Amino acid sequence: MLQHFSRTRMTPRQRLQAALRGDVPDRVPASVWLHDFTQEHSAQALTAASVRLAERFELDLLKPQMRAQCFGEMWGLEYQRSTRPDQWPLVTRHSLASAADLAQIGTADASRGALGEQVQAMRQVRAALGPEVPIVATVFAPMMNLTMMHRGGAAAVLALQREAPAELERALGHIARTLEHFTLLCMDAGVDGIFYATKTINAGEVTRAEWERFQRPFDEAILGAAAAAGAWANIVHICGERIEADWFKDFAAPLVSWATTPGNPGLQEMRALCGKTLLAGMPGKPSFAQMSPEALAAHVLASLERTGGVGHVLGPDCSINPGTPEPLIDAVFEAARAFKPRRVH
Repeated sequence: MLQHFSRTRMTPRQRLQAALRGDVPDRVPASVWLHDFTQEHSAQALTAASVRLAERFELDLLKPQMRAQCFGEMWGLEYQRSTRPDQWPLVTRHSLASAADLAQIGTADASRGALGEQVQAMRQVRAALGPEVPIVATVFAPMMNLTMMHRGGAAAVLALQREAPAELERALGHIARTLEHFTLLCMDAGVDGIFYATKTINAGEVTRAEWERFQRPFDEAILGAAAAAGAWANIVHICGERIEADWFKDFAAPLVSWATTPGNPGLQEMRALCGKTLLAGMPGKPSFAQMSPEALAAHVLASLERTGGVGHVLGPDCSINPGTPEPLIDAVFEAARAFKPRRVH
């Protein structure tokens, strides 16, 4: 386990709350998340993997890395389990193949099935870690879920905005109501907020009007439900390249997560755009596992120098590579914990 020392040691909860207030913490709060595809098929296995990660690296924020398929499973998606930690599961049955299939999407009971299993895992993780480690549950936006559920992927779903707008809007509403229920169940299980992941909002994919109709109302309803239930650590994760970051500045999430890659806002630019606490500064997959410990440490330190480590939670662009060697993760945390946060002007 990593060893670290500070003048006045904060708990992970205190450290994250300091970052949200814009205070100078004892050290920069940091987190990491990655899949182990053999440990995502039961609440017990996911709990064990999540608790081990939190304790091994003394995380200041834990995002249990649930399987991506769990949302689509509520509407008939099926997959073949992976037998390797770094091998993505294979989808064997999609939920949708055409616009006509949208009629099959109804409001599901999030206390049962794959989502009920995730709620159980959140409750078990909270019981294992106690109250001082902030935990967020992952929620994929309704439109993002549909792109994973449709046999034709994102292109086919985005085409439905023009081919079957009323039917698409109805289906998204049912998914959103299910995810609102899931969010409230996770809050009751002890999480501190949700990691709300949204995609298909990259420049050129959708117009502002399409986003306002088919995405924003549902996104705001789910994040708003979490906030109304007492969530203080909501995160909006804007996935992909060439993101429309300023569209999310009014969302009920005090943290913003995105990839600081070419074509996307830098750290200071995102702060100016959204006015939120930044969750960023660490490479994601596939770069993370391709870098040396020295290069990873240099990347992290360069990120922290830009913000002074204030109003900044160190985290990856997206999840890091499954099967990443632990010494690489150690290098990132050791660099972050050697950095002394300070205000920069």
